[in-house]
Amino acid sequence: MLPDNVLLEIFYFYRDDPFYDIYFRWRWKTLTQVCRRWRHVVFGSPRRLDLRIVCTNRTPISRLLDIWPPFPIIVFHLPIPRCSAVGEGGVENIIAALKCCDRISGIHMYNVRGPVLENLVPVLHEPLPVLTHFSLKSHDDSVPVLPETLLGGFAPRLQSFVLDGIPFPTFPKFILRFTHIVLLHLLEIPSSGYISPEVMATCLAALPNLKYLSIGFRSPPSRLLESSPPHLTRAALPGLSCLAFSGVSEYFEDFVARIETPHLTCLNIGFFMDLIFDIPRLCNFIDRTEGLKPFDQARIQFSGQEIEIVLGSSTQFKLGIRCERPDWQLSSMTQIFDQQLALLHHVERLEICELPGRIPEWRDDPDMDPSQWLELFRLFVTAQGLHVSEGLVSPVARALQDLTGKMAAEVVPVLQTLFLEGLQPSGPVDEAMKSFATARKLSHQPVVIQRWER
Repeated sequence: MLPDNVLLEIFYFYRDDPFYDIYFRWRWKTLTQVCRRWRHVVFGSPRRLDLRIVCTNRTPISRLLDIWPPFPIIVFHLPIPRCSAVGEGGVENIIAALKCCDRISGIHMYNVRGPVLENLVPVLHEPLPVLTHFSLKSHDDSVPVLPETLLGGFAPRLQSFVLDGIPFPTFPKFILRFTHIVLLHLLEIPSSGYISPEVMATCLAALPNLKYLSIGFRSPPSRLLESSPPHLTRAALPGLSCLAFSGVSEYFEDFVARIETPHLTCLNIGFFMDLIFDIPRLCNFIDRTEGLKPFDQARIQFSGQEIEIVLGSSTQFKLGIRCERPDWQLSSMTQIFDQQLALLHHVERLEICELPGRIPEWRDDPDMDPSQWLELFRLFVTAQGLHVSEGLVSPVARALQDLTGKMAAEVVPVLQTLFLEGLQPSGPVDEAMKSFATARKLSHQPVVIQRWER
C-alpha cells in the first residue's frame, strides 16, 4: 500500500547495512526478488540506491553481465580466510571484469601474489573514466614495480588511492594526473619503491582536496638520509585533516619541515626503533598547526613490544615505537618527549595502560629498572590525576615506592589523585603506595590514592 517514493526512501536507508561497509556492496539484489514492483522501484533509481555489480575472482563476469542492467562494476577480492590469496584460477574472471573499462567504479584487491599482479598490470593500462576507489595490497616480495601508465593516466573521478606493499617509484609523476584525490595511503613501501621526502612533499602539493594521508615504509632505508636546510618553501596541503606516518624519524623530520597543514586535526606517528631520536621539527610542526593543541589528556599504552602515547581527549596525536628490546620502550619515549616538553605542558590527566591481551613482557620482571618510570613521569609537570590499569599497577608501584624527600616533589609535582585499577589491594602494592603517600605528605604535596574498577 506504500507509494513508490516511500518504498524508495526505505530502500535507501536499508543500504546502510554494515555488510555494505565491509564488502563494498549492499544486498539490493534481495529487494529485486520480492516482487515485480519492488524490482521496478530499485532499478528505477540506480544512482540514488548506488546499485553496483561486485565481481570477484570467483564470479563469472559474463554471467553477471547477462543478468543485470549495465550498472557500475566493483572488482573486489577480500581473502576469506585472510591468509588466502588471489590465485591463478580467478585471474581470468578479474581480467574479464577489468576489460569493462567504462563501468569500473572500484578496484579493491588484497593479498595479491606477484605472478597474478604481473598478469593484471597490462589490463590496468586502460583509462577508467568512472573509477572512484583503487586499493591494491600484497605481502609478496616478488610483486612487480607498478608503471607510471597505471590506470591509463585517466581516472577523473578517482577519490581514494591505496597501495600496501607495492613498489611504485614513479608515483610522484603518476599522481599529478589525479588532482581530485581525497584519501591517499602508501603503506609498507618496499625499498624498491622509495620516494624522498622532498619529492613526496612536492607531488602532494598538487592535491588540493587531499584530506587523509598515510605514508609508511616496510623497513629503514639502506642509505642515510641527508638533513634538509632549516628554511624551506613549504608545500601547502590546505585540506589535510589526518596524517599518518610509519618509518624512520629522519624521514619524518625532513617531510614535515616541507609541508604546511593549517587544518590538520589528527597526527599518527610510528617510528622504527633508534638509539638516538633527534626530532626538533616535530614540535615546530605542531606549533604551526592549531588543530593539534592543546592536549589536556595523555594515555601511554603498551602492546607487546610496542609503546604508544596518545595526546588529546580524542585521538588528536599518537606516537608509537616498536622495540625489539622491551626495556627500551620507556627510555625511548622519554628521550623523544624530553625534546617535546611543550606538547605536555597542558596535560592534566595521565593514563598508563596495556591493550587487552597485550601485556608487556617486562611487567613482572624484578630486574626492570624502576627509574625509567620516574624519568617518564618527570615530563608531566602539570598532571593532576594519574590512572594506572590493573596489569601495570605492580611495576608503577615499585617505581613510586623509591621516591623520598626532594624526588617525591619532582616527579609529577602537582599530582593530586592516583587511581589504581583493581578493587583488591595486594600486600606489596599496598605497602608501596603507603610509602609513596607518606613521602608526598612529608614534601607538603599530599596525594589521594583511590582504587577503581574499569
